[in-house]
Amino acid sequence: MTAALHLSRTQPGHPGAVEAAPRYKGAYRAGVIGHTGRGGFSHGLDVAFLGLPGVELVAVADPDEAGRAAAVARTGATCAYADYVEMLGRERPDLVAVAPSDLDQREAMVIAAAESVARAIYCEKPLARSLDEADRMLAACAARGVKLAVAHQNRGMPAPRLLKRLIAGGKIGTLRRLRAWPKQDSRGGGLELLIHGTHMFDLMRLFGGDAHWCHARVTSGGRDVTAADAVPAQHAAGLMAGDDVVAEYGFGGAVTGQFESMRSDDSGGSAYLRMEVSGSAGTLAFWSDQASPVYFSPRPHPLPQTRAGPAEWQRLEPTEALVLVSPGRSTLHPGNQWLVSDLLAAVEEDRAPHASGEGARGALEMALAAYESHLHGGRVALPLEQREHPLQRASAGRKD
Repeated sequence: MTAALHLSRTQPGHPGAVEAAPRYKGAYRAGVIGHTGRGGFSHGLDVAFLGLPGVELVAVADPDEAGRAAAVARTGATCAYADYVEMLGRERPDLVAVAPSDLDQREAMVIAAAESVARAIYCEKPLARSLDEADRMLAACAARGVKLAVAHQNRGMPAPRLLKRLIAGGKIGTLRRLRAWPKQDSRGGGLELLIHGTHMFDLMRLFGGDAHWCHARVTSGGRDVTAADAVPAQHAAGLMAGDDVVAEYGFGGAVTGQFESMRSDDSGGSAYLRMEVSGSAGTLAFWSDQASPVYFSPRPHPLPQTRAGPAEWQRLEPTEALVLVSPGRSTLHPGNQWLVSDLLAAVEEDRAPHASGEGARGALEMALAAYESHLHGGRVALPLEQREHPLQRASAGRKD
């Protein structure tokens, strides 16, 4: 356990200038796709568009009648449909949210939106169950010039944005190490690779760029997992295995990333969901929290104490805050609105969104590479040549 775990997580203010969400000029008709009982409207994506200037929420789709009515009440949408394909065809929205948390629906929904007249899609994370699914989704968007952003809300939060500027300004010298931990709760291991792991891998990619290799170990009850341990994951997320994952990643410039997920004896929680970024001249730490400050230690390997006394961390407050355009029911709502605003700016500027589909595929690949490396028994190169889920491929090839 590092010294960063003992830092205060009080809710700070954000003094100084406030930076608004990315600007866009156009007007957009928006539609939301959900499925009550099959992933619902996850992490407030149904209300991510509310209050954004120039965005009119014209329709929601949900095959569940009661869920559909509730979505209309929450969003104020003028039309509601049981069939999302019918909604896309009749309402012809420019902007579409693909909101269910159940992953087995994600590919069909994104491709249907891309093949309509949509110009932009905002999709729940992780992007897909496997890399071949992600490849097909991105190909459909690319073929029609559709911008796809994925709900990795940390990218829009003040602390990671401040940290990226500090790295660029030389605050920690030469970047050397990225360390990330999810919640270490009952989902620790295989499920956390997708649920919070893709958030952490996306942040690693934000600071370190593309990963070039992975070396991982996946265990269950203290033994190495095999293909026989693969089971269907929650949220229709494909196969998963293991209750303990330790993975290492290589980036350019001798930068190494480390990810650890386990089921801790204290039941885990948000206090563990954090990242440390170290360089030759110091370490920066923050939590996955829109109110998190950034902490700085002038040591590349922070110590619990020095000869002069307890270790000192400097608290750095971001001088910008997420602008809450409209109230939401999720703590991730401000991040959603920042990323949607950036997505629409990306449409108008013909650039990649900050939380791009390509970046989300890279984060998913890092998660699945942990299985690929473990089953391979050593380091594997990225990008992965095999695009099928590693556990699916291994399970299909094993002899019972």
